Amino acid sequence: MGGFKNVVRFIVLLGMVGIFAGEAAAQAVSLPKRHVIFLEGFAFSPKHLTVSSGDTIVWINQDLVPHVVRIGENQWQSPVLEEGQAWEMLVEQAGSFSYFCMFHPQMTGAFVTQ
Repeated sequence: MGGFKNVVRFIVLLGMVGIFAGEAAAQAVSLPKRHVIFLEGFAFSPKHLTVSSGDTIVWINQDLVPHVVRIGENQWQSPVLEEGQAWEMLVEQAGSFSYFCMFHPQMTGAFVTQ
């Protein structure tokens, strides 16, 4: 009889370990996110953003005038974005990145990739 109880205890313990291990694994996995930056009133909103590698950033022009988003000195550049148009970029590099509008250099922003 004692052997049977030990087997049952072992099975219950094994099941509990599996449940906790599954929860820990689920918490460790972070799904990629989509971040939106609006271009309106000759400004980026939000102006600063923190993202993770694998996330996507989408810039949407809500101004009546066109804009071109340039990131860094020459790392990435959007096409000309007319009103209502969007450009998205998959973030794969860690670091801090500044961006600005090629047509309106006073429009600036930045994002940090963790």
